[in-house]
Amino acid sequence: MSRRATTVFVALAAADTVLAGMGRDRPRWLTKPLLMPALMAGSDRSSRRALAFGAAGDVALLGSGDAAFTAGLVSFLAGHLAWVAALRQRPSAGRLRSRPALALPYLAAFGSLNAYLWQRTGKDRFPVLGYSTALLAMALTALDTGSPRAAAGGALFLVSDSLLALEKFAGIQLPAHEGLVMATYTSAQALLALPRHAEPGRRGG
Repeated sequence: MSRRATTVFVALAAADTVLAGMGRDRPRWLTKPLLMPALMAGSDRSSRRALAFGAAGDVALLGSGDAAFTAGLVSFLAGHLAWVAALRQRPSAGRLRSRPALALPYLAAFGSLNAYLWQRTGKDRFPVLGYSTALLAMALTALDTGSPRAAAGGALFLVSDSLLALEKFAGIQLPAHEGLVMATYTSAQALLALPRHAEPGRRGG
């Protein structure tokens, strides 16, 4: 990303995070739809595809009701699958193959969250399980690249979506809950979108 694109994205992300934490939904129709398009500037083609699905999900979740939630779920599901494909195109360190125990915290979080929500998700039980499986696959693929930033992005996406699920299905809200969701979500997308060769200490390739 260029410096200008980075500045625009950071400003938008900060503004939307504050607005979300304050519960100011109306101004977010201006900030939230612009987040992923700003991040797409300078990203590679496969990353732009994943970010485009994220943009569609962002707009969907600005709405209310079951239809908006379902549209957001489908968009972000497609986004996670697109991130798996994008991350697999990058040079991989095969970190999980050499250290499979690194996956255990992810699997524990996945199992614990789904077990807790199982009786609370009702008719959405299997869609949520399918979605969380795709989310887990994306986070593990990011970890496997050996890129600390991609791994952090995948982990933050797990946190963000877990916070959303706990709010939606269990009524659990932390202080400034929506702000925390957006802070972790925007950070996750930015870290995933950063090409491996752009990381400090790495050269192009």
